[in-house]
Amino acid sequence: MNISKKLTALVLLVMMIIPAIKAQMMPQLPVDPDVKIGTLPNGLTYYIRHNEYPKGQADFYIAQNVGSILEEDNQRGLAHFLEHMCFNGTTHFPGSSLRDWLETVGVKFGVNLNAYTGVDETVYNISNVPVARTSVQDSCLLILHDWANDLLLLDEEIDKERGVIHEEWRRSNVGQMRILERILPDMYPGTKYGHRLPIGTMEVVDNFPYQALRDYYEKWYRPDQQAVIVVGDIDVDYIEGKIKEMFADIEMPANPAERIYEAVPDHEGTIYLSGADPEQQVLIGEIMFISDPMPKEMKNTAGFYAMHYMERMISMMLNQRLDDIASTPDAPYANAGCSFGNFLIAKTKDAFTVSVIAKGNEIDPALEAVYRETLRAARNGFTQTEYDRARDEFMSQIERQFNNRATRENDVFVREYVDNFTDGDPILAIENEYDLFKQLAYNIPVEAINMAMNELITKDNRVVLALAPEKEGIVFPTKEAMEAVINAVDAESIEAFVDNVKTEPLIPALPAPGSVVATATDARYGTTVWTLSNGAKVIIKPTKFKEDEILFTAVAHDGLQRLGNEYDDVILLFNEDGNANGLGDYTNADLKKYTQGKQASVSISLDNYERQLGGFTTPKDLPTLMELIYMSFNGYNFTADEYAALQNAEISALKHQESNPQVVFLSSVYDNLYGNHRQGMLKATDVEKADRQMMIDMVKAMTANAADYTFIFVGNVDLETLRPLVEQYIATLPADAATAVTELNITNPAYQIKGGNEVKTTTTPMSTPQTWVAIIESGNMPFNTKNALVASIAGQVLGNRLLKTVREEMGAVYSIGAQGGLDYKGNNNAVLQTLFPMKPEMKQEVLDYIAGEFKAMENNVTPDEIAPAKEYMAKSYAESLEKNGPWLSAIASYLLNGVDSFNERAAVLETITVNDVMDYMRQLNAQNNYQVIILDPAE
Repeated sequence: MNISKKLTALVLLVMMIIPAIKAQMMPQLPVDPDVKIGTLPNGLTYYIRHNEYPKGQADFYIAQNVGSILEEDNQRGLAHFLEHMCFNGTTHFPGSSLRDWLETVGVKFGVNLNAYTGVDETVYNISNVPVARTSVQDSCLLILHDWANDLLLLDEEIDKERGVIHEEWRRSNVGQMRILERILPDMYPGTKYGHRLPIGTMEVVDNFPYQALRDYYEKWYRPDQQAVIVVGDIDVDYIEGKIKEMFADIEMPANPAERIYEAVPDHEGTIYLSGADPEQQVLIGEIMFISDPMPKEMKNTAGFYAMHYMERMISMMLNQRLDDIASTPDAPYANAGCSFGNFLIAKTKDAFTVSVIAKGNEIDPALEAVYRETLRAARNGFTQTEYDRARDEFMSQIERQFNNRATRENDVFVREYVDNFTDGDPILAIENEYDLFKQLAYNIPVEAINMAMNELITKDNRVVLALAPEKEGIVFPTKEAMEAVINAVDAESIEAFVDNVKTEPLIPALPAPGSVVATATDARYGTTVWTLSNGAKVIIKPTKFKEDEILFTAVAHDGLQRLGNEYDDVILLFNEDGNANGLGDYTNADLKKYTQGKQASVSISLDNYERQLGGFTTPKDLPTLMELIYMSFNGYNFTADEYAALQNAEISALKHQESNPQVVFLSSVYDNLYGNHRQGMLKATDVEKADRQMMIDMVKAMTANAADYTFIFVGNVDLETLRPLVEQYIATLPADAATAVTELNITNPAYQIKGGNEVKTTTTPMSTPQTWVAIIESGNMPFNTKNALVASIAGQVLGNRLLKTVREEMGAVYSIGAQGGLDYKGNNNAVLQTLFPMKPEMKQEVLDYIAGEFKAMENNVTPDEIAPAKEYMAKSYAESLEKNGPWLSAIASYLLNGVDSFNERAAVLETITVNDVMDYMRQLNAQNNYQVIILDPAE
């Protein structure tokens, strides 16, 4: 019997023990009444929903049940190519006018305007569209209409896009992708899935006849395979009427080709696959247990949710066990995890996949360890205590989603409707979903989860694969060796798991509470300010943006500049893994168990010139957040074992990074920009030298005086509830108000951009030659709201020029942009930069063009160029006013830099003209800090 059939039978059995579901005999679930679903006479489906978060915006999508699997061998890459062409001219929006018009209403290409091509579907989106004017809604629907049926597909536009896609292939053709291309035919023997990655082949992309793309478009882009999805602050009846009016003229072909879903046959035994590549950085292993998906007729029943629930329980509990092993110094792997989903790229099969990244120079010990744990769970089951924690964590997440249901963003609904159209997944109202999960979670026993786990693990329909660096000293993973490992573990007698849970309190003993000694209000941000008895300050902004969200940060001036160079290795490792720590007597593994079922988290961030803590919680779990804050100041710790495990894992991940051209390039960028070890890329040698006690001492030094910090809470927080918690957990932190750091004094300027006017070129071997380029212009500018906005606008203007010329006209890159920014501190605080990989043969032409544009922007910026940037920024600012995160950041930034950019932004943005941008560029260029950093392929 197929695994899926066994699990489906088990789901039905489980359903019979739940009274509320048993009584209804597994009926079809009701569709959420707040979404209007319809089908036009021509077969086109539509989904429409009114949603007012964010206010005044809507998302417009068109989903196609069409992907690369429908290509013939001589068409490989056309599905993806066609997706690109949707942005290069339609009947009503010729040339680049589609993008140009959308930018005028604040929709940015690559951010709000995008698409993706999968193996079985292609989805296009126009997101976060301001829709106060119905004419904007009409135009967005017209764009969807043109994508569905009215592409121009002009010869010259096709030829220009060939170069762009070639550069996309060049960028994605990394070691792991090359291995995957080689092993897919053996993973899917006898099926098209082995030869249908969406990027296709460059032989086809470079040479297909124009008519071949047009024929593919006419054959597959048709209404019975298309769904229009509109969600947002719109009138549902108006949109439905417009869809009927606009899309009715699209005709179905007289004899449409059958849309066949490629079947993946079952196989006896195990398929073993492996491959190596010089640019593969880590040893990766996967064990996949293949099954049929749940039948579509069962998807809209409680059985679908029961299956989902049991899968989540299995993955959460097994992942916890795998994490526990990874935290031991002698673990054979750096990290491991399991998940449920499609069988890699094939949606006609499901897979339960256990993945591992190995330490050392071979995959076999890592595969052995994760397979043993998988079998341990399958044979002996999970414990009741594990299940209780996993269930509580799952229900805590579901409850948070339910409580925040009024502020779900448009894309949450869109994803649900796309999945319904492409895969038949249900659309259940969140109220019904919440009630159903409560029934399932508190009625399905751990024994049922264990039965499901046992059914998953079989010796047939199994795939074991390994990807390895092609390096001296790496043991190539052969079929024979992997098979011997799997067979040996199969033959073992595996003991049951023992769940060790720490029962001691996280905080052994609390001191007597402190107090709030002064209260004030700040009209600037609508906040209450408490001064505490230990000198620390607390700022609170209560909001109702989300019912179940409280965000937290604590900020302080000054930072790691105080520490000498002997701390450089420790700082580099901390920046990567410093929050994998324990607290007090709790290890990191203990903390994960302690916080399961509680939505609360705290992390520490240390910079050379400032310090921050950050976190989030819900009103219910606020006490847990406060415990974590208290212990982050009083108990930061690493056990010797956990620190050794962390080091070993990082060394394994980093020791082959010199083979990755992108890592080599970024390392060169940091070295040239800053010229100091501390701000370079983390290397294996740094990890080896980073001392555990020095890291602990460093964090303790940075958090030694709570009076340095201002603690900020934004969200659905009640002041009366918060106050005693603040007095207990923050007012009692070690502090000395007399020595508190109240402003930034840069005593060590070494950690700032060096500046300079030079070109630095290095080379490295590459399997797929490409040139990496970073251009960074820096300078000193006064920090104020206007300059910060002008810097951003300059970046957007430059980015649009580069996109239109270097990508669209030259075909030298796949993706390119530019960023302008202004820091409040230090020298060379203003930066305008671009970073991209490109076609090596066009390097000098591109460099000359970009240098010319930096200079040209001194005297030639037009109102039409800055208007889209200003519109996008104004839209983004309006969105931010209804979210907790931006308010938290605004308050923190004001404390650090003294400039109220958040409240000033809208008014100042209105005043900015092209003269401001050109003057900014003249000042920046005059400082002569134009650095070009290049990585070329070695000869």
